[in-house]
Amino acid sequence: MDKTFAVALVTGVASAIIGALSAYIGAVVKYRKELESEFDREIRKERIRAYPELWRHLELLARYDRSAPLDVRHLQTLSVAMRKWYFESGGIFLSDFTRVSYFDLKGRLQRAIDSLDQKPDGPTEVANVPELVGAASLLRAHLTKDLGSRRSSPVADS
Repeated sequence: MDKTFAVALVTGVASAIIGALSAYIGAVVKYRKELESEFDREIRKERIRAYPELWRHLELLARYDRSAPLDVRHLQTLSVAMRKWYFESGGIFLSDFTRVSYFDLKGRLQRAIDSLDQKPDGPTEVANVPELVGAASLLRAHLTKDLGSRRSSPVADS
């Protein structure tokens, strides 16, 4: 066997192995991207089903034209409704950053409730309304970011 043939044979085998390995890695990467894309579509569908209920509960903390006064009873009702929503329908679908804003609002609600509960003869109106409204607004903004509902549509932009 001549030296040129041996070099050509080794080069050919090495090229075939590298080509096959590259094709395999490419296929694995493509399959993984397809799985991630499918997961993203499915999680978005679930969020679209779950998030509107939480959005409705947050109406009590609207910046303008609140549906009810912010007193201890309404805050307790909101806190319970949010807890039920979290465990019964939507909490599992929250993104990391939306989960942080959800629990920030829950903590602020609990502190407001506790401060009012400790003053049974004191004022029943919540003192930190701007803080609660701001936390609820941030949570709503994160909900829309999870859904992509505040972005302009690529179809509309063309």
